[in-house]
Amino acid sequence: MLVAGAVAVAVSAVAVGPSAAAKGGNSDNAHACQQGGHESRFEAETARRFKNAGDCASHAALGGATASLQLATGTYPCGSATCWGTLSASGLDPQADVFVIATGEAPPGNIVAQRQADANGTLAPTQVDLVCGAGGGPFRVQSVAPGGRIFFDINSPCG
Repeated sequence: MLVAGAVAVAVSAVAVGPSAAAKGGNSDNAHACQQGGHESRFEAETARRFKNAGDCASHAALGGATASLQLATGTYPCGSATCWGTLSASGLDPQADVFVIATGEAPPGNIVAQRQADANGTLAPTQVDLVCGAGGGPFRVQSVAPGGRIFFDINSPCG
């Protein structure tokens, strides 16, 4: 009888665990907001940029969805005309296009890289060629999340 009671308590604790977690927040997303992670994250529901790490972590901890765009530079050495960067994204619309657009030198608006997210709205890290000089950075990275258009600007890694 005592063993049956212990088994019933264990089964009910396991059954409650996942549903309780589903009502709670997303600690992985909350942790991703720390140490500058909020700078490339957005509220997926509204496409609003986070003001700071606390704003981002609070949204994620309350169960809010986040979208992210990243363009990591400095991973590869720059040549005289090009630099390489690593572009990645998550939380986007399925098959959303992700653009890297030159915003500085002529002609502004020049698309220097375009990739497409997968059916889950994720773009795995992929190398992109960032053109320096004419048509080069600074750059704007933009795409579409469920809440609308998201973007951020980044200074050119070209020296």
